[in-house]
Amino acid sequence: MHQAGIGTGREQSVATKAQAAWEALNPRQQTYMTVLYDHDQAEETARAQDAAAGYYDDTPASVWRWIDVVTPGAKLTSVQRALALRDVRDDGAGSTLQALQRYGLIEVRDEVVEGPRGKSRTVKAKLTRAGRAAVRAGTKEPGRRRAGELSEYAWERLVRLWRADPGTVRIWGHNTYEALVGRPSPPYAEGKQGDYRITEAGREHYRTLWARYAVLYPDVAAPDPDGGPEPWPAELQRTLDRMKGAIELAHRAQWSAHRRYEEAEKDVGKTAAPREGEADAEWHALLLEQARARSALALVHRERATEEAVVAIRRYAHAVCAAYTASVEGRPAGTDLTTAVVAAADAGRDSAKVPKPPVCGLHRVDTAVQEAYGTLAGTRTRKRPLPKQMQPSARSVWRDFTDPPPHDLVVRRLLELARTVASYVDGGALRRELHPPAVPDAPAGGPPAAGVTTG
Repeated sequence: MHQAGIGTGREQSVATKAQAAWEALNPRQQTYMTVLYDHDQAEETARAQDAAAGYYDDTPASVWRWIDVVTPGAKLTSVQRALALRDVRDDGAGSTLQALQRYGLIEVRDEVVEGPRGKSRTVKAKLTRAGRAAVRAGTKEPGRRRAGELSEYAWERLVRLWRADPGTVRIWGHNTYEALVGRPSPPYAEGKQGDYRITEAGREHYRTLWARYAVLYPDVAAPDPDGGPEPWPAELQRTLDRMKGAIELAHRAQWSAHRRYEEAEKDVGKTAAPREGEADAEWHALLLEQARARSALALVHRERATEEAVVAIRRYAHAVCAAYTASVEGRPAGTDLTTAVVAAADAGRDSAKVPKPPVCGLHRVDTAVQEAYGTLAGTRTRKRPLPKQMQPSARSVWRDFTDPPPHDLVVRRLLELARTVASYVDGGALRRELHPPAVPDAPAGGPPAAGVTTG
């Protein structure tokens, strides 16, 4: 067997093997692997961010990569909740985990933990390198950064330095400082007391590896060093943010009107008999009349705010779906795209029917978006109800006040679709991930820039 990391032929061989391992799994097993991978990467990202901010934890990966999968007799784990949302339940969990372990994709172990209610058995799982590679190959996740490439946080700081040039930017955390100032020779930034400006070496690293980082970290909006057009216009994002803000404002008005309505209804319900005297009776009647008028007015305001929220939800859903389609198709960005998104929002203000989002080819995105659309369209139904721990609770009561009446089911599902789609298109992350700039082939052993060290 060849040594790992030598040449592109080896990389292609590993990728082919990982793809074959993924395709050998059935849909249930693929769902388990995807959920475990999401948890594994979330923990890795959180630890990297803590380290970049100067909070260190020397716990080895062989320990922190273990994930709680099943805790019988206890509350649901985050893995169980994620599986339940994908309509995959605990029945057969043991056999699924054992199969994935036989394939060499995960490790499994049982632990008995002493808790306040006695002993409980916990089933834990840990992805192997082959398991992580299989998920990345099957779901088209971006590859790992090579030796010499910056972490996402360090790259984001370098992008800020590039944008601020010749101004200064704060650099936080020991690891980020070392990645940009301490280890590179010459350094990518210079300064003191936390305020730094980009150096010529930093500019060269940015120009040389910008396309590569666009593939690695699509969530980071980095401008083209050659001055090319922004793939995601700032005006488009501001437009989507304003539409989202309109929903929040309408809901806030709805809550305020509902609170006034309930306060007035309580005053209407006060039936204490007036004290002796005609003046007391007249005063009581006047207060009662005013309370009824306030109740009626608050109800009108609540209904008006509710309708405004519904219209705002429709507009936002049509807008983000149009932006999503444009991102998948790779349409040229610019004022025309912003105009098209606004036109789609205006055309859909009176309709909850949105065009079906196209398939983009990214497993994690297609799974979430297509499921949300199927739920809205009624083509996807849950085989079994969610676990009781995940069932929606009754209307909350806070200091004798209740929530306003919820939107009807279609509107709630439309809002959920809009939020799901927006989580991928906001900031142009999906567009950059689907249509990144061409990345030149890196020579064996690291990226093309010399003198670069890992950050």
